[in-house]
Formats: sequence, C-alpha cells, structure tokens
Amino acid sequence: MNLFQITFALFSLVAAGGLLMTAMVVAKIRIPAALGAGHGIAGLISLAVLLTVNLRSDATPALAWWALAVLSAGFAGGVLLFRVLFRGAAPLLLLVVAHGSVAALGLYLLYGPAFRMS
Repeated sequence: MNLFQITFALFSLVAAGGLLMTAMVVAKIRIPAALGAGHGIAGLISLAVLLTVNLRSDATPALAWWALAVLSAGFAGGVLLFRVLFRGAAPLLLLVVAHGSVAALGLYLLYGPAFRMS
C-alpha cells in the first residue's frame, strides 16, 4: 500500500462520516457536536497528510495536486458554511450536498494517483 492509497483511505473515512451526518440531516436527527468536530479535524489531518505526501514524492502526479486543491476548497467551504455562517443552526441539505460534492470530486481526483491511473 503506497502513501497515496493511505491518504485515499483517510479521506474515504472522512467521507463516510460526512455521509452519516448527511443521513442524520435527512432524518432530521440532531448531529452531535463531537461528530461534526471529528469530521472537520479528520479532514484537516487528511489534508496535512496529502500535502506531506505530495511534497515528499519524487514525481507527484498533477492529479494529486488538483485533489489537494479541491479537497482544500471543500474543507474551507465546510468551515465557512458550518462553523462561521450557520453555526448552531440546522444545516441546509443543499449546502451539505454542495460541500459533499466538492469533497467527492477531490476524492475522485485522488483515486488516479492512489491506484496508478494518472
């Protein structure tokens, strides 16, 4: 298992947490603060790991840098939407889907470098 695959696995776990929270929004169940904070912290750690892997690789594929940029935008959007603008309010499903879509695009871009398809 190479470092890009480990990073892909980390982001997949973060995405699973995001899907769980999306299901909770749809079911109108209150999201525990620890789950939201854990999702954000895990995303930040995964971004740090991806940046480190990109910087340490001898020949980092362009898709890995694009994945870092898109996932960073998704992280920044999540922080802005859910910790600054709508703090304490029930998250709107449209915003949750938009945030998840950006993250899914980043995960898709990371798939190529992780599994040698770039």
